[in-house]
Amino acid sequence: MSKSILNKQSITFIFVIGIIVLISVSLLNFMNLNDQVSDHDFISLTYQRTDLMDNIYALINEAETARRGYFLSDDKQYISDIENNKVIIDSLYRQLRANSLDNPNQLANAEALKPLINEKFALFKDGITIQQTKGTNQKYHKNIFDKGKIVSIDIRSLLNRMKKEELKNLERNKDKAEGSMQFTFYTFLAGVAVSIILFIVVFATLMKKASQTFALENQEISREELEQIIKERTAEISQINQKLYSKVNELEKLEINLKSSVDLYRRLFEQAHDAIIIFSPEDESVIDVNRRACDLYGFTKEEFKGLHLKTLSKNPQQGEENLKYTLEKGYYHNFQSVQYKKDMTEMLMEINASVFDYNGRKVILSINRDITDRILKVPL
Repeated sequence: MSKSILNKQSITFIFVIGIIVLISVSLLNFMNLNDQVSDHDFISLTYQRTDLMDNIYALINEAETARRGYFLSDDKQYISDIENNKVIIDSLYRQLRANSLDNPNQLANAEALKPLINEKFALFKDGITIQQTKGTNQKYHKNIFDKGKIVSIDIRSLLNRMKKEELKNLERNKDKAEGSMQFTFYTFLAGVAVSIILFIVVFATLMKKASQTFALENQEISREELEQIIKERTAEISQINQKLYSKVNELEKLEINLKSSVDLYRRLFEQAHDAIIIFSPEDESVIDVNRRACDLYGFTKEEFKGLHLKTLSKNPQQGEENLKYTLEKGYYHNFQSVQYKKDMTEMLMEINASVFDYNGRKVILSINRDITDRILKVPL
């Protein structure tokens, strides 16, 4: 009778290779899951820092408004409002600085922001003192008002530069996370396929070898001995089956974790603070939007999908130019556009757009923020 093509050493080698492949794939997926958790934390901190910047700037504008109110009415309640705003701003600044410790550039910007804030409120204090001693004659206040405008411009420019840095880091981290997810997915599938093939080869070879052994021994040993050998071989095969089932369960758990990661990124998309619109650059038709976009524009998700963005723009020609620039550069940050809600209410939007692949096609991802109220609060 012919011998098996694979001997015991070959079977052992194939089995060990299969285990190594499976462990490698499992370890790779585990590391990627950790990276995805880190990406989620990074995105959360980015939005937290940009919100802190917006709140600081809004409170400075409120303090500026209170200073004007005191100048016009001499109501001392406005002085209390300015002091309260300073206390809140100091607290927000400490949070912003603490959240920027891992980024040397942002930390340097935060350090530069502090003296500008102090100078702004020092000018408020000097102006109030002059008003209390010399009145509201413009000639006593002109120099302070001029300095205040310059400091406000410096603060706004610095905060805008910090926000651009945050968005740039977020975009870079997002591209890295998407590439890592795709690599892990394909590696996972390849590892599963190789492991299953190796396990099947080992299992089939063991079954064939066992059958050949049983046929040879059946001619030489007694029935009692044959039954004992069958029990032993069956126990060995049962152990192998249990190991195979265990590994299959592990692979199923890894697949569930991968799906959970996809769900996580979807939740981040839906729960983002700004409106996010994904649209086709060919006809500007909407492919997908998040919940914030629906709330902001007044459309349901079903109404939004397939809608042409030209119908929402007050200046479609400018929109075409912005789209052309985005396609040429791959991104377009912090440009402004007047757009309509469903009820034709106008909004001034601050937009960050970029080109990326979505389900195998090139699309534009647009992050839109309504800055209408913020612009209206900016002092002239």
